Amino acid sequence: MTQIRQIIRLMTELGLGYDRTAVPTPADTTYLPVSGPVAGRVVPFKLPDVDEEADADLPSLPFMWVPVEEPTPSRWYPARTKGHSRGTVVHPVMKKAITHSSTYEMNILYMLSACRDVVKIEDQPASIYVTGRGGGRYRHTIDYRATLANGYRIGIAVRPTWLIEQDDLHETIARINAGSLENFADEAILMTEREITNDRGWNAKTILHYLLTEDDELAMSRILNLASRINGTFSIYDLMRGTNQPALTWAAVFKLIYRGILVPAHPDRKIVDKPFVSFNPLAIH
Repeated sequence: MTQIRQIIRLMTELGLGYDRTAVPTPADTTYLPVSGPVAGRVVPFKLPDVDEEADADLPSLPFMWVPVEEPTPSRWYPARTKGHSRGTVVHPVMKKAITHSSTYEMNILYMLSACRDVVKIEDQPASIYVTGRGGGRYRHTIDYRATLANGYRIGIAVRPTWLIEQDDLHETIARINAGSLENFADEAILMTEREITNDRGWNAKTILHYLLTEDDELAMSRILNLASRINGTFSIYDLMRGTNQPALTWAAVFKLIYRGILVPAHPDRKIVDKPFVSFNPLAIH
């Protein structure tokens, strides 16, 4: 964070009644330990059924590390250029890497991965036939297909607004919805920079970052106790008062946002710039 951003953040916090300079400096450094391997997952190590006496000579390996699954798009992106980005995002549930070729695609992957209702994301799924104006058919590959927990599947095309007319993408998505969705998805949508903003991507990326850390039960119970007694919208900094470990509070807040217990009042802005949330008791199971 630049010095200018630090000053703006401090002024914002002071305007909300929170002065971080008044928080006592902790004697020890507080770390947010991860809840598991940063990449991949740990699963029980299974041995084939063999003679128990033979097993006695084998080393004890109760668990083994399994790497993140590689991406499996139907087609790979071209080589990197100055105007595009290349990379992958790991879905926290699938434990699989998903590719992207632009900043917009990267942000939509963050947003989809940080949504608990999205259980599966497919990058560049198999192309489908689309019927053109003259009745002819051509193949089109949509960028992503997201599957929700209830089984509903959404095909997502990502394109900046200034390229939509050039690619005639509005009409293509309309024709896909009109007659090309069978066995592919329940709906196809088009998303641009108007919906896929950097602020929304930042919020989602931060949620994914904190999902890697262990739950601090004391901080979680404290926030739930305070939030459940407040009606309407309130500031996150109201939850931070009385604690000298704001990092644990921030981690707990983002985890509760992921679970739907805390709902951002301004989801289109960075949460650190508009730190207002409300309590959703229906999300507590």
